[in-house]
Amino acid sequence: IIALFCILTLPACERRREEETKVNVDGQGPGRSLEGIGGVSAGASSRMLMDYTEPYRSQILDYLFKPHYGASLQLPKVEIGSDVNSTDGSEPSHMRSRTDENYNRGYEWWLMEQAKARNPNIILGSLAWGAPGWIGNGHFYSLDMADYVVKFIEGARKAHALEINDTGIRNERKYDISYVKLLNKTLRAGGLTTRLVCCDLYPAQHQWTIIDDMQDDPALKAAVDVVGVHYPREKGHVTTPRSAIDTGKPLWSSEDGPWHGDWKGAEALAKIYNQNYLESRVTATEIWSPVTSYYDILPIPGSGLMYANTPWSGHYEVQPAIWVTAHTTQFSQPGWHYMDGACGYLAGQGSYVSLRSPTSGDYSVIIETIDAKERQRVSFYIAGGLSEAVAHVWRTSANSAFEHIGEVTPQNGSFRLTLDPDSVYSLTTTTGQGKVTATPP
Repeated sequence: IIALFCILTLPACERRREEETKVNVDGQGPGRSLEGIGGVSAGASSRMLMDYTEPYRSQILDYLFKPHYGASLQLPKVEIGSDVNSTDGSEPSHMRSRTDENYNRGYEWWLMEQAKARNPNIILGSLAWGAPGWIGNGHFYSLDMADYVVKFIEGARKAHALEINDTGIRNERKYDISYVKLLNKTLRAGGLTTRLVCCDLYPAQHQWTIIDDMQDDPALKAAVDVVGVHYPREKGHVTTPRSAIDTGKPLWSSEDGPWHGDWKGAEALAKIYNQNYLESRVTATEIWSPVTSYYDILPIPGSGLMYANTPWSGHYEVQPAIWVTAHTTQFSQPGWHYMDGACGYLAGQGSYVSLRSPTSGDYSVIIETIDAKERQRVSFYIAGGLSEAVAHVWRTSANSAFEHIGEVTPQNGSFRLTLDPDSVYSLTTTTGQGKVTATPP
């Protein structure tokens, strides 16, 4: 009967066979190291968060930074303030003159402290948008500016016990090769191990020219620790050249996102998190912004993973983007390794990436079926020393957020799942994931 049915409906049967994907999850396969998913607090995007009263302020911070709780951001980055209007407001300078040093102005110090208190292993970054007028007699790329950045990093350590792990050159402005080398030299002269990320340009600025410049200038290449660009998938098109992937430097999407935290934005994020690695071997993605804590009448309203811009009411909105982010951050950590052979595209539309723990046989697979039109099956084959223990399955869709929907037990090292369209799944041998239940007034 089945054979007769397939003969009579041959195109449909062929389509079903084509839309079953086989994934070989091999723990011995090659792959780069995940460096984290983060958020960029800049352009005054977090300004109103500090004005919330307790317990609501702590609840919002927990949603953003607490591990196994909400978005569980791993790689937050803050603006090095300079009293310029950098998008939705002005973030204050720590040095308004050569002799002025104040490491308590503004809210970014506080935000980094709160993030670190919730996750001691969190990785902190920084980037300048502008500079006070006294810097370099009006010239940004100067020794004054290099010292200004170093003072910010030293101030974070001395005044707030915070280690800034990485810093950039300048947000979305053409870099100066001599300054890149100078900033690296100034950081090392100060005894800092802070990594230098270069150069935070968006696609229309020819963001990958730093690759060619490094190939022509070994000293420049030595000065740059990480190549970071903004929005490496412009309007669905990949901008990353093969020369960037082959350069030997870690590649980051140092600003990214759809600028919406609703389900439409969450769908875009699900694809960004997976496809940044699939298409560009990007190992860290930083979203602008982590939280919408600025007025809706300002530029680019609603960019955050969640809403918190009415501190007088205590109200905030936990949006789907929080839970789509959690599908990566709650199931893998910086230092986990991608398994390239188990990263790819589904036959019936969608994508998947697989990561393994460097210290155990645990693994996680993050799958998105955003563009799929029908249900589809995926078969997994576990090898290379990975755990064959029960795998837990979590799902988020337009109608359900971050639900543990079941478990699968491998039989002879393999198992099969049927996936719904327009959903995000995480499949893992780890435990401890959680969904916060705090609710706003």
